[in-house]
Amino acid sequence: MKDIYLDWAATAPLDSDIMRIALELSLRAYGNPSSKHWLGKEARQALEESRLRILHSIGITKGNFIFTSSGTEADHIPIFAILERLRRASSTEKSVHAIISSIEHSAIEEQIRVLERLGLQVSRIDPDSRGHLEAEQVASKIRKETVLICIMNVNNETGAIQDIKAIAESIKEAVLVKKMKKPWLHVDAVQALGRLSIRDLEYYVDSFAISAHKIRGPKGIGGLWIARPLEAFIRGGGQESGLKPGTENLFGAFAFSLAAEKAALSMQTNQEKALMLEERLLDGISSIPNALIIPERIPKDKGFVPSIISIAFPGLGGETMVRALSDCHIAVSTGSACMSNIHYAERRVLKAMQVPEDIAFSSIRVSTGPLTTLQDIDSFLEQVEVLYRRLKT
Repeated sequence: MKDIYLDWAATAPLDSDIMRIALELSLRAYGNPSSKHWLGKEARQALEESRLRILHSIGITKGNFIFTSSGTEADHIPIFAILERLRRASSTEKSVHAIISSIEHSAIEEQIRVLERLGLQVSRIDPDSRGHLEAEQVASKIRKETVLICIMNVNNETGAIQDIKAIAESIKEAVLVKKMKKPWLHVDAVQALGRLSIRDLEYYVDSFAISAHKIRGPKGIGGLWIARPLEAFIRGGGQESGLKPGTENLFGAFAFSLAAEKAALSMQTNQEKALMLEERLLDGISSIPNALIIPERIPKDKGFVPSIISIAFPGLGGETMVRALSDCHIAVSTGSACMSNIHYAERRVLKAMQVPEDIAFSSIRVSTGPLTTLQDIDSFLEQVEVLYRRLKT
């Protein structure tokens, strides 16, 4: 029985060529990048070349790129930067305010919840029924105490693409009209990397987070781009501009840079293939009685990346379908893998889109990648139809 992997939004299979090349370099350049001897200098050179390779692959021409241990940590650094403001505010009885969408990844949502308990005031913006945010609605929530705004670029459960340019321009206009200081705008671009161009983010945002394992690099390495200096929360040896102290992960950084370069070179081909797979998948689901695409979309819908699709099977729990497909060696998920152990947050994204609870809990997420074939999609469609007919209540 062939394994069929349709959970690319959770993680991508490692690229063996990238891992081999990165291992070879790590065995040669094994010094600590902070050491002053020749081995340290070789390691430092490899690290900086990796940093530049990632920026070049994305198309970024300014700012600073910080290596982190994950996309989650990259999301946390700008959030942690407001802790000092919270401390000062608590002593002066002033408030500190942040704005996030209600469909953010758990890396944002969970950390913001922690800061809420410490006194942070938070405004959450709900999307429309298709999972998109209104730029004006985001800007309307800005007030003089607002220091941070977090918006994800591509939703990890529905594939919805947010118009970051429009949101940033609305924020800029609002602060000019209200004569306020512009809040820090952070974007979670983890699911966007490799699926669409993010080069223009440097013109609109203050920071964005990415991760290697979504583009066939190793786990345990991510990155944060910042437009200007950010206050450090974690202290140590001063590595990564003081924002990520600790000896750098040279193997991960080099592998990340190779994965980013390869993803950039193959992006157009991968996008064309993703559109073809999406069309086959949407067409197949439409022929299964009662099955639903959430939200409703058509092939080549510009509001979504084609490689992430949420499908509901009313009358059957999503987890039941995931387990049944797993028994057939077909890997899908019920949503964000990072949220699978947090019960209250299950289907949080779909609920924010006003999807009825029974429909939300009957949903699964199918996500494709460069190695996915039309045969994989056909096998999935054949098996899921049989399982749905047999298992639904």
